Amino acid sequence: MKQVREYYEREARILKNHQKLMYFGSPWNRYWHGTRLCQILKIVKNIRFKNFLDAGCAEGYYVKLLTNCSDFPSFYGVGLDIAKDYILKAKKKAPHSLLLLGDAQRLPFKDSCFDLVLCSEVLEHIWNPEMSFKELVRVSKNYILVTVTGENLFYHFAKKLGLMKPKDPFAEIGHGHIHELRMSETIVPWALRAGCKCVYKIVTCYFPISFLQKHRIPAFYISIIKFADKLVSKLPVVREFGAVQIALLQR
Repeated sequence: MKQVREYYEREARILKNHQKLMYFGSPWNRYWHGTRLCQILKIVKNIRFKNFLDAGCAEGYYVKLLTNCSDFPSFYGVGLDIAKDYILKAKKKAPHSLLLLGDAQRLPFKDSCFDLVLCSEVLEHIWNPEMSFKELVRVSKNYILVTVTGENLFYHFAKKLGLMKPKDPFAEIGHGHIHELRMSETIVPWALRAGCKCVYKIVTCYFPISFLQKHRIPAFYISIIKFADKLVSKLPVVREFGAVQIALLQR
């Protein structure tokens, strides 16, 4: 817990506009992170909610975006993060929202108090992701929207063949992945055990962004890769190995 907090305090100080770079940085970032952003916005625009929690809000990017996705007069959003420096940044981005320092494994809220609970790219950074997931369900009144970074197809088989060794998740700023999670093996089974149903699930982005960036693959290949993603998504078994994994759950 202390190690995780210190890592993200350091990350918040070192990285400027971290979320902006993710979504609007290089074309390859837009391929991966931009795909996730578009899917999240598509989902939230098709559900009704009077309030929401963003658990692991970082700089408050989603807090700001989701606040503009509702026409309820008393609508409000809450953001929570483990790093104080991220909360300070979020207060500048979303000054009219409630932003709190806290731990996603022990959410400081009553049961069933949010219409929507968003947890995007957080669970893979937590020592006990299942405990945190149970907390998301506990404080949700209706919807839980979860996204995780899954093992992409190439990374999965490279590990199986011994071509890649596990790295220290805290050695490099901007990484911090303790787990590699797959919706079909973790989030969806946890949801079913908690009495939730899976309303919508998508797995996509099967090609390794780090490899593509490292070898400076021209950005005009993105349209080809997106087409290949659609083909892979139709294949049994391997379709679960996408980097972008999203599920909308309902209590």
